[in-house]
Amino acid sequence: MEKNSANSPDCILYTLSTLGDKWSLLIVREMTECPQSFSDLEAALNGISPRTLSMRLNKLLSDKIINKNLYCEHPPRYQYSLTEKGTDLKNILRDMSVWGKKYV
Repeated sequence: MEKNSANSPDCILYTLSTLGDKWSLLIVREMTECPQSFSDLEAALNGISPRTLSMRLNKLLSDKIINKNLYCEHPPRYQYSLTEKGTDLKNILRDMSVWGKKYV
């Protein structure tokens, strides 16, 4: 299989290393309609610890999947939103949802 092919193991490995943990795609899903604050995400993602949420947000930021925007200066509060790269995941999330609905 060609290394530059969309189906190459390298492309799939990259995707899994970026989004293949338990929470990252669920975090992205929460941002598909509108930006979310840390507390919004924590409330929407039942069972996620604040530490895990913080780690996943930082990873998504470093991978340029999401942006972090200051919306209140004192105390500092942030909203997280999808970048163009993150927005490209919407179809994947939809397809995963359809597949899960079919086989759940």
